[in-house]
Amino acid sequence: MRTTSARSILLLSATALLPALGYAQVKAVRAARFFTMAGDPVRNGVMLLEKGKIVAIGADVAVPEGAEVLDFGAATVTPGFVDLHHHVSGSMGDINDMVHPTNPELRTLDVVRPSEKMIRIACAGGVTTTLFIPGSGTNLSGFGVLLKMHAGRKLVDMVIRELGAMKVAQGYNPERRVGDLGNSRMGSHQLLTETLMRGKRYAAAWRAFRDGKGPKPRKEPDLEQLRRVFDLEVPVIIHTAGARDCVATARMFQDVFQVRMVLSHGTFDGHWAASALAARHTPVNLGPRMYDFTKDGRFQGIAEGYYRVGCTDLSINTDAPVIPAEQLQLQAAMAVRLGLPWRAALEALTIVPARQIGIADRVGSLEKGKDADFFVCAGDPLDPRHPPQQVFIDGRLVYRAGDPK
Repeated sequence: MRTTSARSILLLSATALLPALGYAQVKAVRAARFFTMAGDPVRNGVMLLEKGKIVAIGADVAVPEGAEVLDFGAATVTPGFVDLHHHVSGSMGDINDMVHPTNPELRTLDVVRPSEKMIRIACAGGVTTTLFIPGSGTNLSGFGVLLKMHAGRKLVDMVIRELGAMKVAQGYNPERRVGDLGNSRMGSHQLLTETLMRGKRYAAAWRAFRDGKGPKPRKEPDLEQLRRVFDLEVPVIIHTAGARDCVATARMFQDVFQVRMVLSHGTFDGHWAASALAARHTPVNLGPRMYDFTKDGRFQGIAEGYYRVGCTDLSINTDAPVIPAEQLQLQAAMAVRLGLPWRAALEALTIVPARQIGIADRVGSLEKGKDADFFVCAGDPLDPRHPPQQVFIDGRLVYRAGDPK
């Protein structure tokens, strides 16, 4: 006859208490409205979560027996926001290396500080995923890392993809302190082209070797990350402001090098070039400024100017800390006030940036199989009068209104 040890009894008792302690294996989220970003809103629905994933969502979803129920009554549930232009998950002094204009060997993964206060502040604004990229002090400043805004968690729990995107800066910013080398747009264009050509040849040589069509190349550490851009595994995000540079960016990265790319900023008079970008189906990530004050005294909505001529692959950023990390919602509200359709604005904070950066299989919408990243607010998720009340990442409550930031 088997006997039950005291330790076994203790374990069984602890297991029985798990639902009461808030660790139920299945959670059921109830709310008056879910913006799933995968179709029409779900009214008076239920979303089931298990092990950090969404397992069901709909108006006809039943709550399993024993599930922990999170009933938010008349509130609205929205996917966590995604910001593709962030500089605030580590020390600002660590993200610009000014020795050489092109640095494809650098990456921000090594300078993330999980305890960084701005991570929690971003999360308080409903921003659950960010691309933490190097600065724009040089023409090619390295690779950014895709992060969940798990403030204070282990780095391994935060990282979605170590190489989120390669960061390039065109015009203006890299001209400020770059020195004699590449000090003009012509010079920086040539230096960047040379670096990209080296990376393209290097990636092609490794592909030929893998396919049995060439010798094994000599390893070049400074090109290892760049090689993944030309293998189409990692996109490029390009800091670009002004109509001239918007066209130059699309021409270089879409017409010549044909890599996955996102044109970021697109501000000042960038919308003047929007037709040329629409013809190329250029993905644009607009911000942090949402308006252009025209010469004839009008406010032109930047996002509206792009969207009206066909640039619908459109997301919005804060460029934090240029705009505070928690004000992505306000950026979209300004875009709507100046003419961007409301639905397009909400998509610009959720599913579109997720798709642009290649993680739409995990975040950006509330669908079965995706990460349970969402926030709860009292009404319109683009209305700054309705800030997030509670924010969840991977099904875990990570912020509640009133918590210290």
